[in-house]
Amino acid sequence: MRSALVYEWRRLWSVRSTWVMSLLYVVMAIILGAVPLYLDSGAKQSWIGLYSSSGNLLCLIMLSVVAAQTFGHEYRYGLIRLTLSEFPKRERVMIAKTVILAFYVAIMTIVGWSVLGAVGATKPSRMSADVVGFSMSGSGLPHLWQVPVFGFAYCIIAMSVTVLTRNLALGVILPLLSATLIESLITGFASLAKGRWDWLVHILPFNNASAWMDQSTELHFAGLIFASWVIGFYFLATLRFHLRDA
Repeated sequence: MRSALVYEWRRLWSVRSTWVMSLLYVVMAIILGAVPLYLDSGAKQSWIGLYSSSGNLLCLIMLSVVAAQTFGHEYRYGLIRLTLSEFPKRERVMIAKTVILAFYVAIMTIVGWSVLGAVGATKPSRMSADVVGFSMSGSGLPHLWQVPVFGFAYCIIAMSVTVLTRNLALGVILPLLSATLIESLITGFASLAKGRWDWLVHILPFNNASAWMDQSTELHFAGLIFASWVIGFYFLATLRFHLRDA
C-alpha cells in the first residue's frame, strides 16, 4: 500500500497542471477574500467569513481539475495500463488515489487559509471578531471545518464522474453545471409544477450542500443527503473501475 501511495503522490506533482491549478486556486482565494475588504462599503468581515472564501465554488473548480486528473490524466494518455501493471490490485489504486487527493485538498486548504490570513492582516480595520461576517458564496457562513470537507466531497464527485465517463473534461464540467445551472433549472421548473416536484428539489446534491454549509439554517438531513450523493458516486466509480477494462 505504501508504494501505491508514493506512486500516486509522485504522479500528482509530476503533472504540470497540478501546479498551475494550485496557483490559480490561491489567486482566486486572494481575490475573493481581498475584494470585499478593499471596497468602500464599510462592512466589517469576520475571520471565519474571510477563511470561507477558499470554499467558494470558483476556488473548488481549480481543485476539481486536479481531482479529475487523478484518473483522467491516466486514461487520456494510456498511463492507466502502466499503473495497473505495477499495482494489479485495483482496490489499492483506488484507495491510494483517494487518500492522496484528501491530502492534496487539506494542503491547499491550509495554503489558502494562510494567504487569506495575510490578506486580512493588511486590512485590520475591516476585520473584527465581534461580527458574524459574510460569505462570498451567497449563503450563510459555514463552520470552518466544513470548508475542507466540502472541498474534498466536491473533488470526490469530480473524480468519480471522470471514472464513470473516462472523460476528464466531463469530470470538471458536470459537477460545475449541476451546482450552478442544472439544479437551478430543476428548482425553477418545480415551482411551476404545483408541488409535484418538490421532493426532487429536496434531494438535489448541491442544494443540500448549500443548506449544510449555511449555519443560519436548520440542517435537518441536508448533510446526510449530500453525503449520500458523494458516497453513491464514489461507490459507482469504484465498481466501474473494478469491472471495466483498462
